[in-house]
Amino acid sequence: MPREGFVKSAQRTLEVLELFAGTHRAATVAEVARDLGYPQSSTSILLADLARLGYLEQDSTSRAYRPTLRVMLLGGWMQDRLIGESSLLRRMETLRTRHDVTVLIGMQAGARVRYILTLRRPAAGLQMRAGMTRAIGRAAVGKALLTLKTDAEAQRILRRANAEEADPARRVDIAAVMDSLRQARACGWVESGGAVVPGQNVLAMPLPPLPEHPRLAIGLGTTEAEVARRRDSLVTALRDVCAALQREAARRAPDQPEGKS
Repeated sequence: MPREGFVKSAQRTLEVLELFAGTHRAATVAEVARDLGYPQSSTSILLADLARLGYLEQDSTSRAYRPTLRVMLLGGWMQDRLIGESSLLRRMETLRTRHDVTVLIGMQAGARVRYILTLRRPAAGLQMRAGMTRAIGRAAVGKALLTLKTDAEAQRILRRANAEEADPARRVDIAAVMDSLRQARACGWVESGGAVVPGQNVLAMPLPPLPEHPRLAIGLGTTEAEVARRRDSLVTALRDVCAALQREAARRAPDQPEGKS
């Protein structure tokens, strides 16, 4: 693509995000194209690409798009510097430094989980980055999201994941995953146990729901040996941060403007 094409694409991406920042509501392809004066065909491609990267989410019923938390996290470090206190990014950074773990936040992307935030531990063995996807039935963050589904929904997603997996050796045993999900619902957390990266383990649980946002899950990762030694304290850390975010959400709820998140 010529340089002018890259510049136009970058400009339109920023204009789309600025449109959502100004309207505070979801929008269809036709509405975005109309408001920004773009051709509808290229607008459709752009919004689909942003959704594929985890910056937008499309409602399956209305087909309207809205930004995800990943957009906010792009400037989270500035929020911490200028405002500080209790931002999500600061909480995640505290988890990383206090417990010497890699912190992962992910959301469902079809039959996979997409990481929208990755804070790697100083001696990171988990080579993760924001935007990366993993098999939803193997990754702890993915399985934490599956615990929010009914058994029928989870099985359907796992069957789709296996159908999309080209390597038969990487397909999951659906019955075994379903057993682990039922156990996870009872105890509140799940782990990967080296199913994604041999020798590495991630403990995960769902984050409290956010208004008008796809459900998210958080994971703490380190070596299998470290998880075995510190499992109880890491689970407690996950529970504590989820409880704190739940209290924060409840405190904000009465002041929440209607239709805005």
